[in-house]
Amino acid sequence: MVNPAEGQSWHCLTIAVPSDLAEVVSAWCFALGSCGLALEEEGEVSCLNVYFEAGLELAPICQQLEGQLVGLGLPGACLAAEQVPAQDWEFEWRRFFQPVWATPRIVVHPSWIPVETNPGQVAIVIDPKMAFGTGGHESTQLCLELLDLLLRPGDRCLDLGTGSGILGIAAGLLGAGSLRLVDTDPLALDNARENLTYNRVEAILHQGSIEVVAARSFDLVLANIQRSVLVPMLAQIRQVMGPGSRVIFSGLLVQEEETFRQQVEAAGLQVDQVRRRNEWIAVAARRTA
Repeated sequence: MVNPAEGQSWHCLTIAVPSDLAEVVSAWCFALGSCGLALEEEGEVSCLNVYFEAGLELAPICQQLEGQLVGLGLPGACLAAEQVPAQDWEFEWRRFFQPVWATPRIVVHPSWIPVETNPGQVAIVIDPKMAFGTGGHESTQLCLELLDLLLRPGDRCLDLGTGSGILGIAAGLLGAGSLRLVDTDPLALDNARENLTYNRVEAILHQGSIEVVAARSFDLVLANIQRSVLVPMLAQIRQVMGPGSRVIFSGLLVQEEETFRQQVEAAGLQVDQVRRRNEWIAVAARRTA
């Protein structure tokens, strides 16, 4: 998710579906490029407000969603689109952003809602603005689960496609030795920088993609990125990993698992485990000697 320039708007697509199908439809929306989603329950119906960047062509997205909804027996499931100014988006997002226990050890909360933690637990302050990563989405939660499991004290960590900075901040609070956060969007990096300050975590930020850290080596790489963007970078990701280094991939749908595993292994990485939550998966892999 990126922050539009002043005056720009976002596409907001409203979809009304039975509550038991909301998770499936949400996954479809993210797979089609949604940068954020808010859900309101109205009895047995879920109203999804799905946001897309203003630069995207909405018509083909709506056409594909309509076809998928027909497949669920939901023709004409209330696909209403409108333009939403950025400032209104931020106000709306704050209404839905509550503290989230992403794992039994890690809670993510906005700065305006304090939380209490016990010894050994980690509280991450994230003010969402327009950068993706608030802890509420399954892909982020799965990545945090694996990060909590795999991070070794002193690890050199790379957060690729950092968004709000949530994964890099978690790594820092859990004991990483050094952090580099990378994103193509300078405004996402501004948000990450603010969140690093909130959490008193030090990191070096880079604008760009994997090539900006190509000369470096990392013990743990975090990549919560859509598969279509991630796959072309797999070989470069392997190059910044030393023997025995690990990588956590997330932002992946359940139906992508088999194909993605094959692509990861073809890039010279060994899959160690896959975690699933609803329609989403995260994959932990390592570079062998």
